[in-house]
Amino acid sequence: MDELPRLPFDNPSVLGIAPEMLALQREGPITRVQTAGEDAWLVTRYDEVRTLLADRRLGLSNPHPEQSAKSAARRFMVALMFGDDHDTEAARHARMRTLLVPRFSTRRMRLMKTRIEQHVDELLDQMAAGTPPIDLHRALSFPLPTMVICDLLGVPLADRERFGQWARGTFDQSDNQHSANTFQQVVDYITELVARKRIEPGDDLLSELIAHKDGALSDAEIAHLGNAVLLFGYETTIVRIDLGTLLLLRNPAQRALLAEKPELAPAAVEEILRLGVGGKGSNAIIPRYAHSDITVGETKIRTGDAVMLAIGAANYDGRAFPDGDLFDLARHKPKSHLAFGHGVRHCIGRTLARIELTAVFERLFRRLPDLRLAVPEESLRWQEHRITGGFDEIPVTF
Repeated sequence: MDELPRLPFDNPSVLGIAPEMLALQREGPITRVQTAGEDAWLVTRYDEVRTLLADRRLGLSNPHPEQSAKSAARRFMVALMFGDDHDTEAARHARMRTLLVPRFSTRRMRLMKTRIEQHVDELLDQMAAGTPPIDLHRALSFPLPTMVICDLLGVPLADRERFGQWARGTFDQSDNQHSANTFQQVVDYITELVARKRIEPGDDLLSELIAHKDGALSDAEIAHLGNAVLLFGYETTIVRIDLGTLLLLRNPAQRALLAEKPELAPAAVEEILRLGVGGKGSNAIIPRYAHSDITVGETKIRTGDAVMLAIGAANYDGRAFPDGDLFDLARHKPKSHLAFGHGVRHCIGRTLARIELTAVFERLFRRLPDLRLAVPEESLRWQEHRITGGFDEIPVTF
């Protein structure tokens, strides 16, 4: 019997889809693979990935949890999304969305737009006043989303560095004890913050949850939601700013067009979201479990089977996106990419992320037109040990 392909696949480039992933996509929409903890079904084509993302027969919880081997980081992530118990997942997740979706409304997010743009302008001014080389990650990509989450949750800006590092530690799969320790620090911090806001409420999400239905929610419930917003609300945006900058540096004609026409920033953001896959693709696969039997083409997925939805590969699929590997600001009526998922778990914070990314990329190359990497691209290091992946350093000059 032939040995199954083993995830993660090696990728010779710091950006893009691993060649073995694309080869499997050409062969068919679904294939059996090995992962570090269990065998799984890997789904790589756009139509099938999109359909399964919306299929309620797939969930985060494993119907047979005794068979599942997860890192502490993965367990915390699943618990935050109420996917840690098969019997209660659907109801608890639906309740979470009922409480959070109104607080991430398009109207509210747009009211934050001016404040976000001010943050971007201040950070770019500081970069421009500095002496290159400068670390774009530390100067822009990391601070902006943390500032935005501070604004949203009512967290003092002075604390942003602390909880930013806690989030990275929580999602570190290489050290279970470190992950547990940092996650507990997040829990303690948000629990204390909720208690303070019961006494001194502000214009922020936590205070709104405290006031919900005249105080119907417990501190523990509010803290859980706050933990989820804090830990999921900015790390992926940090990663996208870094990846977007690298993608535009790789595509000088598109970068020049964007600098000339900043109104193309929303189109640039969609291409960045679609094409932004780093390293071995740790930020571009969504794990699920089958809660009942599902048929994909001629393949039957059995209850309890692990399913890996390769949203990164799906977003490169030429069947959905002609010349899918090209960064193109003028794509004609492109399909919706899957960077924010689809269906019942469609990302709650997608509007906020788009506003942040648009604010960055309509300004970055106009403010710093000569921006370029200060080191060879291949020297950049994608952090494979973190669930969200990402870089810790992007040295640039200008």
